[in-house]
Amino acid sequence: MKVLVPATTTNLGAGFDVFGLALDLFNEVEFSFDTKETTIESTGKYASDLKDHNLFFEVFRFFERKTGYRVPPVRIKQTCNIPVSSGLGSSAAVIVAALHIANEGTGRNLSREDLMKLAVELEGHPDNVVPAFTGGLVVCYQNGSHLDFEKFEIDLSLTFLVPNFPVCTNEMRKILPEKVPFEDAVFNIKNSCQFLAKIAAGKIKEALKYVGDRLHQNYRINGNKKMKEFVEAILSKNPEYWFVSGSGPSVCSNINDFEGIPYLKDVLKLRVNNRGMIVSE
Repeated sequence: MKVLVPATTTNLGAGFDVFGLALDLFNEVEFSFDTKETTIESTGKYASDLKDHNLFFEVFRFFERKTGYRVPPVRIKQTCNIPVSSGLGSSAAVIVAALHIANEGTGRNLSREDLMKLAVELEGHPDNVVPAFTGGLVVCYQNGSHLDFEKFEIDLSLTFLVPNFPVCTNEMRKILPEKVPFEDAVFNIKNSCQFLAKIAAGKIKEALKYVGDRLHQNYRINGNKKMKEFVEAILSKNPEYWFVSGSGPSVCSNINDFEGIPYLKDVLKLRVNNRGMIVSE
């Protein structure tokens, strides 16, 4: 059996912890239960960037605690096509794949909605894991255990600049302030609402004019020396739009001149994936 889980980008600037977008770049995970011991093998472009496979085991144990079902031994072969610790949902892809595997191995007792709620609880926020399941642009709402979202299918291509250094999402969240100026909150409300209005009206490219942010990006950029140099070099190219992908360090921008950008490792031109996770026997 095989499951393909897409990369995701979140926030899209103004929509902090609300907007999530699935992309047409997938981690491929083949798995089989004809084994006596759980083994995990990773190949692919970004396999060497993985420190360990502990997240798979963490998800399996979490699944067992929450459901009471025991995940049987499984042989896993993962092809890592999503950059690791780069703000493109590599951890979310593992969580979604591992929950699917756990559910398959225990009799398919949980629905997609059940698995999604477990993924959100484990990840801590919905904007990566939900679009990984559903595809498309997802507008998420979470209040305690209550989860709601709406999906928009859109036709859009985006360019992501991926640097050669990772960042830790948890560390980047610690950088964020407990309070922000009132005018900064209003700025983000205006932009996120106008972004969504353009999407709803089918004016997809116009929506990208409204990705401006004052709630999180500057704090994260200024809190990491390499990331600051990386973003400043991108901004020197005068892009029409830009935003930090997730908590970074990757940046989405429409620039075409990449010369002189420090730390640049990859340029990924990706389309929106409206299908989400793909499962095959």
